[in-house]
Amino acid sequence: MGPDTVTPMIRTKRYISPITLRILAVNLAALMILAFGLLYTGQYERGLIKQAQTSLLTEGRLLSAALAGGGTRANIKGDPILVKDLSLYMLRKLSDRNPLRTIVFAKNGKLLLDSNQLVGPGGAIEMVPLDPPYNSLSPEEKISYILQKALNLIPTRIRLPEYPRKLSNITNYPGMYEALRGNESTGAWYDQNGHILLTASLPVQNLKNVLGAVMVQRSGRQIEQAVHKVQETVIDLFLWALLTTLLLSVYLTETIGIPILRLAAAAERVEKSLLLKDSIPDFSYRMDEIGVLSAGLRRMTTALYERINSIGSFAADVAHEIKNPLASLKSAVETFSMVGDPAQQKKLMAIITDDVERLDRLITDISAASRLDSEINRAPKTIINLAVFIRKIVEREIKNLKLQGKLFLDIPKNCNFFVSGNETQLGQVIANIIQNAASFIPQNGGKITVSCQTQQEKIIIHLDNNGPPVTEGKLETIFERFYSERPPAERFGTHSGLGLSISRQIIRAHKGAIFARNLTAENDRPAGVRFTIILPAEMKK
Repeated sequence: MGPDTVTPMIRTKRYISPITLRILAVNLAALMILAFGLLYTGQYERGLIKQAQTSLLTEGRLLSAALAGGGTRANIKGDPILVKDLSLYMLRKLSDRNPLRTIVFAKNGKLLLDSNQLVGPGGAIEMVPLDPPYNSLSPEEKISYILQKALNLIPTRIRLPEYPRKLSNITNYPGMYEALRGNESTGAWYDQNGHILLTASLPVQNLKNVLGAVMVQRSGRQIEQAVHKVQETVIDLFLWALLTTLLLSVYLTETIGIPILRLAAAAERVEKSLLLKDSIPDFSYRMDEIGVLSAGLRRMTTALYERINSIGSFAADVAHEIKNPLASLKSAVETFSMVGDPAQQKKLMAIITDDVERLDRLITDISAASRLDSEINRAPKTIINLAVFIRKIVEREIKNLKLQGKLFLDIPKNCNFFVSGNETQLGQVIANIIQNAASFIPQNGGKITVSCQTQQEKIIIHLDNNGPPVTEGKLETIFERFYSERPPAERFGTHSGLGLSISRQIIRAHKGAIFARNLTAENDRPAGVRFTIILPAEMKK
């Protein structure tokens, strides 16, 4: 780790974890969009206004017909004209059934009457409906009132024009001038208190003769209440959904965020002390990604621990193996300076040369073994036909080791055995075992047989030789690093004892196994040694 590298500290104790905030943000974002969409009741409000306008226009036509029939009197010429007293009588007669504000203009555009005006000695007084006092409301009504005021601040209502406040003549009344020309019209407005006001302007006519104009007005508070009721229902649903979202977010945090933080904290403890390799929490019982992550971290930690132990053991073995030739070399060099006999000096020089060669061989093999791990992981793997591949290796070793008549291949020519692996590494394993067997078999009558077969999706390779058996109890030891059990006639130090160890390492990297056992004849006499390699079979596509 370089000096500029910063390792983030893992904190497991937080009031709110970042993943909780992200889960809440995602859930609330979708919920807020849905809630805002539901609160936007403009289309619903527009439909209610349209229905109310249609109903108001129908009532206005009935009122217009009533005024044309019962609110008129013939003038001097005999033509019917609207009369204020008769019109007022008709309005009062219909007021119980139609709680509407009715405004009537004569044909000449003069205001005839207004149902919201009271005429007294001091002049006309207009009656304006007011909201009930806030203090007189019940607690539930106060909550509803405050909620309605808050909802009115949300830009969800449809836009309506303000109803004109200066109504000095007929031209200021919406649609009334057109009504005197025989046209009907409706309108929707906001009054001075911000409430919806619906209007309908109609002509009062006898047949096609326009006698005046009438405007009927109705408050749209029922529409507002209906819209507010829908919005309140949406808010209730939103609050329940919000509570559910919070609970689900907490649940997700408990099942996702906290286990991840525990795994991260355990990984940090392992980083500080590898003696805590078993401190990774086991969530493998969970059939989800957390369980997979937990199992993967535990396997990784175990593999890392084994690798570190292996490196430490390898370093100790290397130091031990190098000390032997170094001690011999040191002794020979010290003795050389004290011996004057040329014959003795020649013997000492031969010892020095052997020790140097042995050191060189050890260092070369150790270097190759230390690179093996990275080479195994980086080496590309392909589909290999073992029948063809082993045949090539056998032919090569017969030529290189001069094993003609001693090395045999027992694989039918038409058989195919496919595995996934690296040709160089697998070839090194088979060649190592053949070369090892070649140094043990007798000069006369020596025999090495390589065979291959399939069994339950596995490919089994046997390498048999008729050399001396492995010492009892050493069938596993021979695969350890630097262990070497050589024939008596072979010069000491010729082999480093890493060949079989490297072979097992390669086979395990290919998810296989390798082991050895002694062969016996029918009379229970030793018949040689069998090395067995098991590799997973690969289906040829």
